[in-house]
Amino acid sequence: MSTLPTRAKAEMAAYGASAAALTYVPSMELLPAHATAAAISGGCVWWLYRKVKTRDFRRTIRTAQRVLGPVTGGAVYAAAAIVPGHSWWEPVAALAWGGLMATALPITRSTWTPPATITAAYPPGFAGLVMQMWDTAEVAPGIWLENIEQTIDAAHPDFTAHVVAPAGKPVPRIDLVDVAACFGYPVGCAGLDEIPGTGPGRMRLTVAPTARRGGGSIEEMWAAKVARPGGAIPGSEIVRVEQLPARGDLPARGMVLAQVDAGEVARINHGQLCSAFGVEPEELRLVAESRGREALVTLYETAPLKGARRATRELLTLDAYGRYTIGTAHDGSDAKVHMQSAAGTLHGFLVGVTGSGKTVALALMCAAWALAGLTNWVTSARPDAQMSAVGRHIDRQSAGPVFTWWMLKAAIALMDIRGQINAEVGHDFSAHSPYPGLVLVLDEFNSLVGDEALGDEIAHMTDVLAREGRKFGIGVVFAGQSLNLSKLGGEASLRDQVQGGIGVVLRIAASSGGIAARQATGGLAGDVDLADIPDRFNASTSLMDRMHGVLDDAPGETTQGVGHTVTGSAATMMRTLYVHLPKDGSPDGLGDIFPADGSINCLTDREIDALTELGLWHDWTMPPPTGKDDDQGHSSTPGFSDVGSFSLPLLPTQKKPKTTVKDKVLAAVDRQMTAKEIRARVDAAAGSVRNALSDLVAEGRLRQVDHGVYAPADHGAASGTDQEGQAAQPAPAPDGVNGALVVEAASLVISSQFGSQSMVQRKLRVGFTLAGSLLDALEQRGIVGPAHGSKARDVLVTPDVQDDVLRELRADFALAADD
Repeated sequence: MSTLPTRAKAEMAAYGASAAALTYVPSMELLPAHATAAAISGGCVWWLYRKVKTRDFRRTIRTAQRVLGPVTGGAVYAAAAIVPGHSWWEPVAALAWGGLMATALPITRSTWTPPATITAAYPPGFAGLVMQMWDTAEVAPGIWLENIEQTIDAAHPDFTAHVVAPAGKPVPRIDLVDVAACFGYPVGCAGLDEIPGTGPGRMRLTVAPTARRGGGSIEEMWAAKVARPGGAIPGSEIVRVEQLPARGDLPARGMVLAQVDAGEVARINHGQLCSAFGVEPEELRLVAESRGREALVTLYETAPLKGARRATRELLTLDAYGRYTIGTAHDGSDAKVHMQSAAGTLHGFLVGVTGSGKTVALALMCAAWALAGLTNWVTSARPDAQMSAVGRHIDRQSAGPVFTWWMLKAAIALMDIRGQINAEVGHDFSAHSPYPGLVLVLDEFNSLVGDEALGDEIAHMTDVLAREGRKFGIGVVFAGQSLNLSKLGGEASLRDQVQGGIGVVLRIAASSGGIAARQATGGLAGDVDLADIPDRFNASTSLMDRMHGVLDDAPGETTQGVGHTVTGSAATMMRTLYVHLPKDGSPDGLGDIFPADGSINCLTDREIDALTELGLWHDWTMPPPTGKDDDQGHSSTPGFSDVGSFSLPLLPTQKKPKTTVKDKVLAAVDRQMTAKEIRARVDAAAGSVRNALSDLVAEGRLRQVDHGVYAPADHGAASGTDQEGQAAQPAPAPDGVNGALVVEAASLVISSQFGSQSMVQRKLRVGFTLAGSLLDALEQRGIVGPAHGSKARDVLVTPDVQDDVLRELRADFALAADD
């Protein structure tokens, strides 16, 4: 009786009380009692019927076991209530039912089985402690340990034990990860083997944190498998071994510090090292780092980088040493990178395949540069929606070889402009310079330099900027799935310029059997040995599991953002911070990491004015000059000459813009006209005209008076209403453009009578692209004229009507009037 759990004892007492009630209550003619008994019994029968309908035999039997007491008790109650009077058999039946149910315990025993034997206490000493830890961790329920013996001496925790299963049953498959977690040691310290001469019901467990399996010490294993010629770290010897317990989210770990002979450099083969310690590389539990002649090997109980930390402005703000946090290192510390190298350059590189988290890492870098006051221009080979979202928070961002060519051309000219400023202030670029640092990001660099028309010029200008940009505060960050710097002259010198700066290597092609890290980074990572990063944690099944038919098709967690920070010859495994960059059009989280006031760092007025005079400050979408004669026989400036200096303005050849179908339709619709009349006057396919009409109506440049009838946007709008008496609707602001900014831009342009995109950019502290969108919105409302290359737009509104125009704009965007 003392071995029964409390709930079993309570159930026995309940059966006794119910038996006493069945003796007298049925004969008392109490309607509430009869109704209660019927409800309980009927409810149990209905519950059992529902289980039978599921056709789940096991659950049906268990339910029947649980409802046996209430159903049979209801039957006894019904029999006693139906028979008139109080017969002698009624108390006998009630007591018999109570005794039978108390003995069977149908409800309790459906979830509890009394143990065959219960040990009151564990044996004293080391063996009892091991047995208690095994039972507490529930490594294998129903399986126990016997013959526990320490293998070295009482001062060492190494031991062997027999794992025993109940008679007639084999020892089940036990995961060594669970064994290691039970005793708090690395997985490589545990082993489970057969015992010669015994059956599968008994196996030998070996736990050897200081002496490896097979009886050898960690030093002997290291010498045999790691330090041997051709081993994981040839020529190395152990200096120190440490065991550290779990701390917070950081799992328990063992650490081995080793070194090679003086004059040598430690070389690590990560795959061989994992094999020596008995772990799979895909688990990402073993991390090896080298610093000169030293190597530090850390073996974690579980993968330490499964969690990603959310990015914040505080983490991305420079510390006292000019570093910002880009991620979390494998040991839980902040993974920091320097804004500038020791040589003062702003250069760096970022490598990662698609899906590795490269775009998020770029967003973090751009935010850190913005918080440090740097201006940022980003280009890539092809448009990318996520990078376009980042582009709303930086000065210039777009894609394609043409944009890249103009961007680099402007940066080259900026060196001459800043050279004059340096001469005036008496020093090269520093924190005290009167202009901001500028970082150029060249994403998908291989594709950009591989362009047939502009690739060679892009490569040459990039090389000049990487070599000479330091004195003028201009940095180049190379990015891509891999980097090929063969088109840049003097690769060794370029590596010296770039290596000391920002270096981040995420998952690269080597993780799927491709090229090595030093090849993927174009040599910028030097000879640093980097572990391959798989697509997912634990993304493989062992061959032993496959032999036993154990197949786990559940994919592991993604390793997006896992990689290394690389500085010089040092590398640290880490996972980048997380910022939300959605792929479904939902709001992103970039506003939480860029400057809180929303301002965008731009060049100074003097620099923008100088670039404008050189014909280099525009939207960078027009084709570069070709160096050939134009249609009028005038020769344009060569497209690539004297790249290091811009003593003469570089003005692109002005070509007559191509007339589109929309232009033809707008020119034809000078009154209210039917679609048939418009198609007759426009020289274009009928389908193109129809599409152009729909687009022009959507853009607010035409009005659809009736089905198939169109009119100019201002036709019949003198009184502010259309021909159907409805109020004319103003053209909406472009996507991503804030109405308040449109009003500010209108006030600035009207008061100054100067419709310059660069002026709007500087005064409102917005990106160049956003400044162009603001002017486009003002053009739709008739405040400025159309764009003409890099020239300022005509202002169509005089200052004397400024208040009226601004009042209408505020009404359009539902903004409160100024005080």
